Amino acid sequence: MERIDRLIVQQYDAQRTLTIGGIDTCLRGVLEYSPPDVRIGVVGVLDDASGGGVLGRWQKVRKGERDIWFLPVARIDTTRPKGVVPFSVRLIAGLLRYRARIPRAESLQAHRVDVGLATRLLFRGPLVYCIHTQERGLLGPTSDSFWRKFGDLHERLDRWIVRRADRVIVFNPAYAEKVRRWNPRTAAAPTWFDPAITVPAPDPHPPALVWVGRLETPKNPELAIRTFAALAKSDPEEPWTFEVIGSGTLRPELEALIATLPPDVASRITLRGRLAAADVAEARSRSGVFLMTSHAGYEGFPRVLVEAMAAGLPAVVTEGADTGGLVQQGVSGFTCGRDPQELADAVRAARGLDRAKVTEAVAALSAPRVVRENFFPDSADVPAVAGSDSVQETS
Repeated sequence: MERIDRLIVQQYDAQRTLTIGGIDTCLRGVLEYSPPDVRIGVVGVLDDASGGGVLGRWQKVRKGERDIWFLPVARIDTTRPKGVVPFSVRLIAGLLRYRARIPRAESLQAHRVDVGLATRLLFRGPLVYCIHTQERGLLGPTSDSFWRKFGDLHERLDRWIVRRADRVIVFNPAYAEKVRRWNPRTAAAPTWFDPAITVPAPDPHPPALVWVGRLETPKNPELAIRTFAALAKSDPEEPWTFEVIGSGTLRPELEALIATLPPDVASRITLRGRLAAADVAEARSRSGVFLMTSHAGYEGFPRVLVEAMAAGLPAVVTEGADTGGLVQQGVSGFTCGRDPQELADAVRAARGLDRAKVTEAVAALSAPRVVRENFFPDSADVPAVAGSDSVQETS
């Protein structure tokens, strides 16, 4: 390879279009809306239960209107329990194994403390370090991160990396203030929606509810199912439907919970699994209300909420989930406690809200502007609009 301007290291499969929220969707936006003159390389993983693909070989991947380079160095299967060895440790082991095949880059980018530490120690170059959670968000009792077992070690390592980073991007306004004391080159960044695939929700809103996220404890999808059960019981005259989009280890438990519901209610719940971003947008376009049930203390700046509101979906969220303060009570949605009936009542009320007020709340958070301003602030180029992805291999 001739050169790499930005080397991104993350447990991410650049070949796949299936992304749900969080870091994966963030990287998709960065890759598709980065300035066209910036040559990007991604060192990541093959997220594939079938075991296909080749490790240690650079591949050219089409992202939107541009090509990026991708080097998979490990295999993971996100549909199965993580097991004893975390995915990030497998990625770091792959970094060591294929280090000789990774050219020097003008700048580096990492999105996790363990991967950031390895990237900082193994490679030279200025580091762009991204933090996606609230303060101590990975250490609480509802976290599914292995870091919850190590107490303050995560924050100490975070602080060490932050102080040595050339730029720090924190997707949580409150935590950014603390991180800025460690490194003044810290930016508090919002997440964004992709205008290329954002499809307006119908108006008037249909009796259709949608939930998007990982089927894991921090997102509490079980509460979402119980909320829909309460909604169907308290509003029997409306033919409410519910689409749950995302994959994860809690799917068997959700299927068992749905099986205990009355057949008429259970038949209106669809577990869609993990979908491509365009398919998620299509699902939102036939929905009436967006539901978010994350535990407080975990979310950084939830992308799925921004994307739903950009489509005009009023949002019903649990307390602590809307860290960006996007939901204005009774105007763009409702913030509630964790009682299923309270959430169900809010869903019914949200259906009647003005869609224009919802989209107005996130109008400034379009991907082309937010990505360029936060990840490539020195570039004057505006990224092209995204299109389809394709892959080529090279030795």
